[in-house]
Amino acid sequence: MKKILIYLNSLFVILSCKEVDCNEVKQSFYPIEYNVVVRGSHIDLTWIKIVGSSLKNDGESDIMIHNNWILDSSNVEIGDTIIKRKGSLDLTIHKKDTIFLFNWHCRGKSYK
Repeated sequence: MKKILIYLNSLFVILSCKEVDCNEVKQSFYPIEYNVVVRGSHIDLTWIKIVGSSLKNDGESDIMIHNNWILDSSNVEIGDTIIKRKGSLDLTIHKKDTIFLFNWHCRGKSYK
């Protein structure tokens, strides 16, 4: 997982020097997958940082990914489950009685 985050961070640094092609950038988000119960979070307009327990391997999980889902910290609470499936750009937040679906955004346009 950490290799993917390093790759994405490097990709964004390189792409920040020229005009961003959203169709190229979104390809790097398809292989990412996580399923985490939130214990702590920090979300701003640039980054999503989540600390929690992984439901896939019963271990700890730290997520730090560029925020292309237009989330803010009020969307995520301790105990929520954050899911991003491999092969999809959608990010879901599962709360006790509600599921929120967020589409991936780039340059003001929503992608699936």
